[in-house]
Amino acid sequence: MIQLKSTPGRTCIIDGKQFLFFSGYSYLGMNHVKEFTNMVKEGVDKYGILFPSSRISNTRLKLYEKFESRLSKITRMEDTVSFSSGYLAGKTISNILSLHKNILAAPGTHPAINIETAGKTSSANFNEWKNEIPYLINASEENEFVLLADSVNILKAEVHKFSFVENIDTSKKIIFLIDDSHGIGILGKNGEGITSSLPQKANIEYIICYSLSKAFNIEGGAVSCSAKWSNRLRQHANYTGSTAINPSLVHAFINSKKLYAVQRERLIKNIHFFKKHLPGYVVKHDFDLPVFICENENAEDLFYKKQMIISSFGYPDPSSKKIHRIVINALHTKKDIQKLCTL
Repeated sequence: MIQLKSTPGRTCIIDGKQFLFFSGYSYLGMNHVKEFTNMVKEGVDKYGILFPSSRISNTRLKLYEKFESRLSKITRMEDTVSFSSGYLAGKTISNILSLHKNILAAPGTHPAINIETAGKTSSANFNEWKNEIPYLINASEENEFVLLADSVNILKAEVHKFSFVENIDTSKKIIFLIDDSHGIGILGKNGEGITSSLPQKANIEYIICYSLSKAFNIEGGAVSCSAKWSNRLRQHANYTGSTAINPSLVHAFINSKKLYAVQRERLIKNIHFFKKHLPGYVVKHDFDLPVFICENENAEDLFYKKQMIISSFGYPDPSSKKIHRIVINALHTKKDIQKLCTL
């Protein structure tokens, strides 16, 4: 395990030496964008570091309403409810959905939205599951189902495709909860996440939950959905009894639309530069994710010797075979990526 004394960006310091940092989840690198951190400081001066009040108090910061409205526009959903963490957001909506009878979760679905009572299928992975689900639902006498899945398998650098819902009988009502933590801010034409690629059908209702930390650098989470579901979320104890996101971060988010766009453009250019200068057989890659799978079992040590850090850990538990991933962020320079390609 490598212990760091400060938050890494494009580099990190280990034992007094500078290493290139190709790990972590700060895809847009906002923590090291001076204009963004200045906006956070401005938010601290204006709102303090905490708004210690119940979410249903008679005194509220209008800032949060503006924040949730902005998230709704990004995700193209009717409404959004924010929480102090992505995990809490997912747990709250999944708790509400757990009251339904017919629940089917894709293999590997994040624990934040996975429901214990979800029915088991014979599928070993998402690709098998998406082929099995239409047949299973269409053959059932039940008329309503809840589906649970992640938009991205970040451990395999795969964006999940949801076109399979087109094969579900239109007489079946589907409520589909998707965790888009690794898609929001990255995927889509303008960083709207997975929503832009979801098939729109009258019998399918999507609920999107996500962490705000991966791309946006905001310690919090949210659920974007219809007004019907947002009303239920705002009545749930996890919402009424929890503290809101740090208002200074919310202030920075609202006022950094252009900064996010600039950083996303830089990230996209870095991804394309890396793919252009590296033979396709070297790493596994999908869509426009900034994450690349490295199959070499000795990858972690090889990179470390050249003063580079990549993501490397055993999953689903520490004793499992290590998964090696190269994570590119918006802060990396062409020189950084060229060095990476050379190795």
